[in-house]
Amino acid sequence: MIIPACRPLFALVLVTALLGAGCLGGGNAPTRLYVLAPVETPALPAAGALSVGVGPVHVAGYLDRPQIVTRPDADRIDVGDFDQWGEPLRDGISRVLAEDLALQMPSARIAVFPWRGLESFRYRVVVNVTRMDGPAGGDLVLEARWHVLAEPTGAAGYGATVSAISRALAALSREMAQVLAALPQ
Repeated sequence: MIIPACRPLFALVLVTALLGAGCLGGGNAPTRLYVLAPVETPALPAAGALSVGVGPVHVAGYLDRPQIVTRPDADRIDVGDFDQWGEPLRDGISRVLAEDLALQMPSARIAVFPWRGLESFRYRVVVNVTRMDGPAGGDLVLEARWHVLAEPTGAAGYGATVSAISRALAALSREMAQVLAALPQ
């Protein structure tokens, strides 16, 4: 039991210990924040006015953290306590992929997931980053699976479905008309 006369001394010892351990006062190393940036590359020949949605992008669990991850060995990763992403990594990857695509395909309309309102796209690119690391300052390994999905055309993608239903109902009514016409008058 601590007697009241000793409480200020206990608090002073606790604060001194925390300062000595670097728990208060921020420590010596400031946190550095990084963001991915598009890289200027030559534009491709005009491919028409494509509309492309980029995303969603998924990243491997070991990368899905604020800290930058490096891999010094095949079976070990290092996490940068003071070197961190300035935005969620999956958001940064989506943003930069969209910006890079826009630079390479200037006539295309490119948007990033999640879509706003009722935006529709002819194509959607879905990305799954399974590895993105390497030794600090060394060669980077990027492994990603990606798919281009064609979105249905028409109003909200239902135009073809509505037309098919109309044709099916016409065939059904033809059958009904044939049966009804064959009944005694």
